[in-house]
Amino acid sequence: MIRVGPFHLGGHMASPISFDPETHQYTTPDGTVIPSVTQRITDAGLLGSAAKFYSPESAARGTAIHQACSDRDHGLDVSDFLKGEYGGYLTSYIKWFEAVQPIWTSIETPRYSEKYGTAGTADRVGTFHDGQPLVLDLKSGGRASWHSVQLAFYDLIHDNLPPRKRRRIVLYLRANGRMAQSVEFASPYDYTVALNMCATSSQETPDATDHLDPASPADPDDGPTPTSGD
Repeated sequence: MIRVGPFHLGGHMASPISFDPETHQYTTPDGTVIPSVTQRITDAGLLGSAAKFYSPESAARGTAIHQACSDRDHGLDVSDFLKGEYGGYLTSYIKWFEAVQPIWTSIETPRYSEKYGTAGTADRVGTFHDGQPLVLDLKSGGRASWHSVQLAFYDLIHDNLPPRKRRRIVLYLRANGRMAQSVEFASPYDYTVALNMCATSSQETPDATDHLDPASPADPDDGPTPTSGD
């Protein structure tokens, strides 16, 4: 069980929350189960037909890759992972990180916003080298339309800054080790969709992993225009 908060972020007191990685549930100190970002997106049907491609195996792969990236950012030895089956994904992340040099203030930290009644775990929150705030999500699979809404949710629940102050970036990692492609989402409509979901009561259900990952990922070489300078 991971327990987080209360703590201050930019003068703002974050609400305490506990996350159980086995059940994928977020709970408050009084035992209330809080709907997660992933659960709200799933309940709204945004996954569409893609939901059938998610499997325990693909979720485990996504979790392993995320953990390796987190270990690297915490200064741990990842040499064995780099030599393994999924090492290319980590190499892809490292190349982007070294080119952009962001500063992370939060690495996969569970977060709960009482204001929006939603909990979740953004992969990274921090700033670019020029001080611009950002929220970032790592993806080891292909693109999906709901990614933009997911990031809007993460921006909302990190409510120490007003919505839309952060740049919203999805980083698509590549299995072949090429530098990850960053795609920025800037539509205000994503926040409208997210807020409408917040108005709908939901219960977190088991196995709603935070790292949804298709069983047959596409290499992200085509699609939305990459962000410049990222």
